[in-house]
Amino acid sequence: MGSETTFAPDYRQSHIPLYQQVIADDPAPAPRVLREYSETDVPVTSAPRAQYRDPAFAALEEERMWPRVWQFACREEQIPETGDCVVYESPGASFIIMRSADNEIRAFYNSCLHRGMKLCTHDTSVMKLACPFHGFTWNLDGTLAHVPARWDFPDLDEKKMRLPEARVECWQGFVFINRDAEAPPLLAYLGHLPAHFADWSYEDKYLATVIRKTVDANWKTAIEAFLESYHLAGIHAQALPFGGDASTQYDVWADDPHVSRFLEPTGVMSDQLPRALSEQEILNAALGVVFAGAEPPQLDEGSKARHYMAAGMRAAMSEADGIDYSGLSDTEAADAVQYSVFPNMIIFRALGYPYVYRFLPMRGDTNRATFEFLIFKPKPGEGQPVPEVNLVDLGEQNTFAGAGILPPWHGEIYDQDVNGLRQCQQGMRDGGDSNIIYSAYQEVRIRHLHQTLARYLSDDPKDAPGRR
Repeated sequence: MGSETTFAPDYRQSHIPLYQQVIADDPAPAPRVLREYSETDVPVTSAPRAQYRDPAFAALEEERMWPRVWQFACREEQIPETGDCVVYESPGASFIIMRSADNEIRAFYNSCLHRGMKLCTHDTSVMKLACPFHGFTWNLDGTLAHVPARWDFPDLDEKKMRLPEARVECWQGFVFINRDAEAPPLLAYLGHLPAHFADWSYEDKYLATVIRKTVDANWKTAIEAFLESYHLAGIHAQALPFGGDASTQYDVWADDPHVSRFLEPTGVMSDQLPRALSEQEILNAALGVVFAGAEPPQLDEGSKARHYMAAGMRAAMSEADGIDYSGLSDTEAADAVQYSVFPNMIIFRALGYPYVYRFLPMRGDTNRATFEFLIFKPKPGEGQPVPEVNLVDLGEQNTFAGAGILPPWHGEIYDQDVNGLRQCQQGMRDGGDSNIIYSAYQEVRIRHLHQTLARYLSDDPKDAPGRR
């Protein structure tokens, strides 16, 4: 366990500065929660390949894990009015997330209690929930409203015909559901997250765009690629001069089974490069990727690339959002400050990354998953309507770079990830039966994920974290 003055494992060997050393001389200092370090040994050194490719293992996850975890289902602004519904396809169950009253959100199982027909196939707004098969109808609170030919169901008990529900709790505008009555409350489940986002609220943001991409990878293969920066040299080599992979800090808390984070600096070279770069060379490389062909500015003597980049991000986002970000720290302005929520959510606490990721297994195919890339914007002024979410479905063939949502250079990074995930899953599937191994520090968040997953998959239900 790291002490107050320790910011990396004692076995680390790199000439590149640690994250806390990088940010120590930032002109705009980082907040306290980003100046903390938590090193926790996670004794998960490897995993069988079957965990990434075997339908039987996926079935075990669907039986024991998915029904007992808090899952991010939608945003509150997606269902602003009474009767508004979002269909959330949870692994193993479909739900209608509905605003059933002004201050009430419910999650109904998306199935008619008559013959099992799906009640909703898409996001909608309703006065009542009516089955499209035979017309059984329910009120917005889940009570039975109407049975066609009621006389033909002499044994039907209306009180037992209430639509089954999952638990619903909200945090910062995110709507979470849980099928387990014995699971801990959401705020307890979220561990360090509420405190670390106390002054970085998503309440004042709205979900503007969802980019949905089918990826040829197991859901764990997919999310694990975003839990570490170790893959920079192999997948995103263009970022080696400024991507900060070797300086990235990984935090896992011994008392927090569901949340981990990394702090990845911008404007710091990788230790994979053959020689040290000057600050000017770092800036030239970064701006050469973002503004291809443009003449980079010359740094003043003693200036650092990351400080220039942080100032540029504050100015650009202030203009884009109409909000003054001049007082924001360099860390929050420039770096990738990223948290994960077990099992399948990633959320950023960074100005340049107004993003949330969600990864969902593809039903019936353990080698594929859905990657949802959520982009947030500041909410309009008081009295102004919140725009509807823009859904961009890339399917299997279209690319992030070609979608026109992200800048081309940024879209290319995610396309590199998608291609890398495909090759990784192919190797996982066809490369024999040797175990997958994880590094001790740079992949500690992956170790952490598998440690928590094992607790949910245990034969003893009481092993699940927070089980009442």
